[in-house]
Amino acid sequence: MSRLNQKAGQLMREYIGSHGTESTDDLIAYAYGLVTKYGEGSAELACQMYDALAEAANAGVPAAEPAEPADYGEVARMVNATKSQNPANLPNGVSRLVKRAGADTTLKNAVRDGAEWAWVPHGDTCPFCITLASNGWQKASSKVLKGGHAEHIHANCDCEFAIRFDHNTTVAGYDPEKYLKQYRDAGGDINKMRRVNYAANKERINAQKRAAYAERQKYLISAAERGKGPITKITDSVINDFPAVKVDWFTEDQNKQFRSLHKELLQTSRDKNNCFETAFIVSGDLSRKTIVFGDETTISIPPLSTGLNSWILHNHPRNSSFSIEDIAAVTIPGYQGITIAKNNGGLEILTKSPNCDNIRLQNDVRRFLIRKPNKISDSDAQKMISKWVEKGWAKWLIVEKQK
Repeated sequence: MSRLNQKAGQLMREYIGSHGTESTDDLIAYAYGLVTKYGEGSAELACQMYDALAEAANAGVPAAEPAEPADYGEVARMVNATKSQNPANLPNGVSRLVKRAGADTTLKNAVRDGAEWAWVPHGDTCPFCITLASNGWQKASSKVLKGGHAEHIHANCDCEFAIRFDHNTTVAGYDPEKYLKQYRDAGGDINKMRRVNYAANKERINAQKRAAYAERQKYLISAAERGKGPITKITDSVINDFPAVKVDWFTEDQNKQFRSLHKELLQTSRDKNNCFETAFIVSGDLSRKTIVFGDETTISIPPLSTGLNSWILHNHPRNSSFSIEDIAAVTIPGYQGITIAKNNGGLEILTKSPNCDNIRLQNDVRRFLIRKPNKISDSDAQKMISKWVEKGWAKWLIVEKQK
């Protein structure tokens, strides 16, 4: 069943990568389809496993009945709540609801038949699940169902409910006394169990945290001007006279729209962000955008939300060229280009060639950051861009401000 949970989560992740997260209605519809399809599969597998256990135990109970997957309203609530907090967790939300359908099936049939249940840990078990496992085998009752559903179902968890029909049956490797000892040694304090677990697995946990931090750092772009000089205030003339834009593969109308987006970007920065860094994350067809506000030197770009071949449009308050953080951002898979609308009216466009190797571009950036971690300048970034242009991996267009 875990494969179904993982498959549903992976499909949701791929959908977000292709379509973004801007349309809540579309997210709900797709998530509901996945939860229904794979939830029904999870429930059916749970029925088969339950029936096999009942037959082996000569329990003489009726055939298991599948539980209903989450309905549209439940999926909508999950999507709305997750999107508002962290859209990157939407795949986990889908996986959890799929897993819940199988757990509901197991428990509801166990309650019907008076069976016993236990929470059996698997894999890298969290202290919360260890605490539940320490309770041992219990008579199945409606108390284990909250709102008609199995409790304890959370994301990234391989633990599961086990069922038995007699006291002589158990699950290989399940040792509630061991889990109870861990719980008691911690004085019944789950937070203390977490600290003990951390002490025992510090290196592995820290490695995971470093990997997660590195992943988050991919989404940071910065003007990297190091506070030199005053910020240029954006004027009406800069906005109105912003230069015409020409992207080779755009139609004439799309190039006009691209220019309009940059004018809107500068106006948004001036009117809503004190002329500080502001970004539009724009879909490849220019039909959708996400607005992000930064400060006078940096702006954090969130995970891709507008589909593949998106653009990062942002301004530089002090009119500098691309920074190393800027070009690191454009190497994120899913982005085809990044632009700077300078506060003085200048423009730079960096686009990746269709035949470029993202991994090679990312490795270039990583090697540079390792070699010169505290001595980064815009000229270094420009040298790297020039190398990419020379090798045919990128195109770099500079348009000076209108006179």
